[in-house]
This record gives sequence, C-alpha cells and structure tokens, in this order.
Amino acid sequence: MKSDSNSDMEWNECNDNSEYRTGMTRQKAGDGRVLLLRWDQKVLTLLYAGNRLIQADACLPDDNVLDQIYIGKVKNVAGNIQAAFVEYMPGKLCFLPLRGSEPVITNRKYDGRILAGDEIVLQICAESQKQKEARATTSLSFSGSCVTLVYGRNQLTYAADLPEKQRKNLKAYAGQSALITEIRKEYGIHFDAASKTLTDPSELEKELLRLKEEADQLRQTMYHRTCFSLLYKAPSAWLKCLKSYDSGDYEKILTDDVSILEETKAYLERYQPADLSKLVFYEDPLLSLSKLYSVETRLTEALERKVWLKSGGYLVIERTEAFTCVDVNSGKYIGKKGKEETFLHINLEAAQEIGRQLRLRNISGIIIIDFINMERFEFNKTLMKKLKEIVGMDPVPTTVVDMTPLGLVEVTRKKGKRSLWEQLNRKTEKTS
Repeated sequence: MKSDSNSDMEWNECNDNSEYRTGMTRQKAGDGRVLLLRWDQKVLTLLYAGNRLIQADACLPDDNVLDQIYIGKVKNVAGNIQAAFVEYMPGKLCFLPLRGSEPVITNRKYDGRILAGDEIVLQICAESQKQKEARATTSLSFSGSCVTLVYGRNQLTYAADLPEKQRKNLKAYAGQSALITEIRKEYGIHFDAASKTLTDPSELEKELLRLKEEADQLRQTMYHRTCFSLLYKAPSAWLKCLKSYDSGDYEKILTDDVSILEETKAYLERYQPADLSKLVFYEDPLLSLSKLYSVETRLTEALERKVWLKSGGYLVIERTEAFTCVDVNSGKYIGKKGKEETFLHINLEAAQEIGRQLRLRNISGIIIIDFINMERFEFNKTLMKKLKEIVGMDPVPTTVVDMTPLGLVEVTRKKGKRSLWEQLNRKTEKTS
C-alpha cells in the first residue's frame, strides 16, 4: 500500500469526537452506557444517555440468521416480480430478488436462469417481520469493524453518514492503494460509518486482508457443501446491535453475565479493539444492573401507547398492519403566548420526542404524524425543517416525505430489524 504525506489524508482532522450524537440530541462525552443483560430468555442490548434509554434491542440467543450465508433450495420462481422463494433452512423460507447480481448455484452450471430445485448461495439481509418472510441477497458481504467486502461487485461505496471530508480522503487513499486495486478485481468495498474514526491507514489494510481471506475461504468450500449448509455464521445478534452504535455514543459497556462478557470480549478483540477497554463486568450483590438502570420501567414506557411531553402535551402512537400513526395533542399545556406560538412550541417538542421514539421502538415503514394544525405557513415550514434535522440524526435512514393539505406528515424509515414490540414478544425458537 502506497503512502506519502498526502496519503495519510489528514486522518486526524476528521476525528474530532469532543461531542457526539446520542438519540436525537447532542450529548457530552461520558454520558453513554451500553448494557448487555439476560432478560426473559433474551439478551438485551440497551443504549443509555445518562438515565435515558435511547435504543433497545431484545435478541433470542439462539435465533440469529441476519447476515448469515446459507445454501438454500429454490422452491418457486415468481417471474412477474423477478424474485424467488428459497428454503434456506428446513421449513424456513426467504424472499430473494433476482435483479442486479449473478447468483452462485452449487448443483448445476448457471445459465442465466434460476429454476425451482436450484441450490443457491444466499445471505439473509433482513429479518422476517409480521407475515413477511426474511429477505435475502446473492451479493455476499463480509463485514469488519469499519469496512465491508461485497462479492461480485467492484464499486467503492460509503456510509451515508460518513463525513464528506473523510469520504474524500478514503477515496483518494483507495485510488493509490495497490491492495485495494487488487481486491476490487473480485470484491466491492463499502466504508462503514465507523471508518470515520480511522487514524491509521495500516489498520484498514489489516482488516481488508483478513476479510479477503475469510471470503476466499468460503468461495473455495461452498461448492463442496450440501443444501441448507450454514457457510458463514454471523456474530451473535446482540453483538451486531452493539456494532450498529456509534462508538462515540458510549464510554462503558456493562454486563453482569459471565458468558456474555466472554463472548463480547472476544468480539471486541477482533472487530472493535479500540472499545475493549470500555467493557466492564458489573458486580454488586445489593443492586442488580437492571435495577440500577430501571430497565423494566424503561421497557414498559417504550411500549406504552401514550407518551407524555415535558410541556404537558402528549403523543399517541398506534401500530397498524400497514403503517404507524402518531397523534400530537396539547394535553395540559397552557402557553403564555398566542395560540399559534403555543402550537408551534408543542409541535417542535413533539418532533424531538417522535425522533427518539422511532429509534427506541425501532418503528419502520410508513409513519403518519398528525401534528397540531397551525395556520401560519412560516410555522409549518419551521416545523418541517426541524423534523428533517431530527430524523437526519437517526442511524437508520429516515425520510420526511411531505406535509399533506390536511396537515398530515408522512415519514418513511428503512426496514431492517423487527420493532421493539415484536422483539420483546417473540418466543424462543432455535433457528440456527
């Protein structure tokens, strides 16, 4: 890998972490904690800012298919939607779009067609939700701490929330790196959001070499494996939740479970060595970790239909099969200013809390928000601008679509994991 004074690309200038975002507001360093707990046959991954719960995930310890790579059997092909339904484990179906990539078929030579009975290599990219099957892809990816290799592509891509300066520096570095040029003959490279913390280009080279070795090994063995084989086992689900957090959002990772501690330590040593010093084993016989952070109370609040605002207003959050609706109400608030100014104050506070609730509850798909109606155009413009800023800080891609003539605001949030309500109400079912 080439290196000169310019190729170090001002790495350190891109890594000012004196402040960082947690949830929908900026927090001072030191406020953040991650808790890893066993709870009702699940493992909880909880991100706190101070005493406030920002994000929560509940994972079944033996139920992890996301990012894993299997040899599945095509059950049927739906030509009208250019997709196939594939059994990736006995009795488990996934939805596989057929556009955009050349699949690997292990029981015959690929001739441009996908047929029922084909044994195909695929990776689960989205969990099953409600009545929908898990979603899969034939573009196999191998993730590290800050970069991902994608088999069958040769593009350089970047996380949407990667700072523009760091993106330019990475692009310049990739253009002069002999290793990256060689890897791109067979793999695409995606720079994850965590790459913004890179301070040493040699660390990137080590990770790329390790991921390439892992990917090459899988490609050499997949033609010799039987149908339903698990070719690549992803880290435990709660560890992937930890990886999704910005490491600047927390200064400690706390657990009171020895087995979780050991697995997390091994994971951090391999994928996030810079965070290893943050891992702490909590021991206090008089006060459990869950009691210390009021976990049961916080989870109960995260599932309640009504959410109170500090002003005395409140939100009502309703889940339906097709979308989620959020109603904003003035409640007990009595403003000292005019009616329009009062409504704007409540709506702006509601927008802040809605952003937090979308992340905390992991609400995805279509969200319809019924703010308190305001007649003044400039107030509606202020509200929409603020809402866009708030959801723009969400780690999950979230878009404010528009405000309808009736004053309803449509928001879309990318689907990935199940909602928190679904996660907490799932029953233990071993699937891997």
